[in-house]
Amino acid sequence: MLTQPTHKTIAIVMATYNGEFYIAEQVHSLLQQTYPISEIIIVDDASTDNTFTKLQLLQANSSHVTLLQNPTNLGITKTFEKAISLCKSDYIAICDQDDVWEHHKIATLINAFGSEDAIYSNSLLVNNKNESLGIKFDSLLNMQSYYTGLPFLVNNCVPGHTILMKTAFIQKILPIPSNIMYDRWIGYCAAASNGLAYINQTLVRYRQHANNAIGTHKSTKAKVAKQDLYTLKKAELETMATAPITSVVTQNALQEMITLFHKKWSLQRSFFFFKHINTILVIKKKPMYRKYLYCIKMFFKPNY
Repeated sequence: MLTQPTHKTIAIVMATYNGEFYIAEQVHSLLQQTYPISEIIIVDDASTDNTFTKLQLLQANSSHVTLLQNPTNLGITKTFEKAISLCKSDYIAICDQDDVWEHHKIATLINAFGSEDAIYSNSLLVNNKNESLGIKFDSLLNMQSYYTGLPFLVNNCVPGHTILMKTAFIQKILPIPSNIMYDRWIGYCAAASNGLAYINQTLVRYRQHANNAIGTHKSTKAKVAKQDLYTLKKAELETMATAPITSVVTQNALQEMITLFHKKWSLQRSFFFFKHINTILVIKKKPMYRKYLYCIKMFFKPNY
């Protein structure tokens, strides 16, 4: 007698903040997914516009949408963490407030899911009217499957809005540190444990507009003094050393990077990056000569 395959339950989590102009189109794209969604959890981060009011109207027509609002602004990482902690489904997908999902996004990701902790996909950049800009994420970042956390020690190529992950995995890596972006933390922990799979299909229309919380048209890092930037980067590495990962290679390389993160000239630091040029620097979408120059620059100062 043939047994029916077990149905995998899916939750979608969204963090919102002052996103009144595009929130309805995004929520509608979630409700139209071809794969059944068990729960949609939206946490508004104390918006000062009409975002929460619009969400309440959308919730009225959808019984499986849970809507909450932070009494004070917590920031994107802690708001996503709050939404994730409320999920009861087998898998969790992360969602931005201003994009548009292809209707088969969840079905495509769940059908491609293997033994890895998480999976992600490609995205198309669109303007504020949802018109294609002719640019995909894989032209900006080196997107591939990762089975080591080394690349994430210097950069991130996993946009949060593309991630589908196992709930059992994300529960192990909570809380998410406040000094690291949530998607970098998730990508790092997955890649350095059971792996992070990539499927080269364009499943999200990633909207670029003047009020993006995070976008490709501007830096997500505030301008800070060089001394503060040095301190922040060192603190990032030290925080990543606390991650509950299983990759010994990643753990050892990270400890060496922390040791070499100082302001003195260091031939050892330069050699370290040359040794790992095809792993740590793989995320950078740069020609090889630029990566060699990066390794040489490490002789003079750390700029991880």
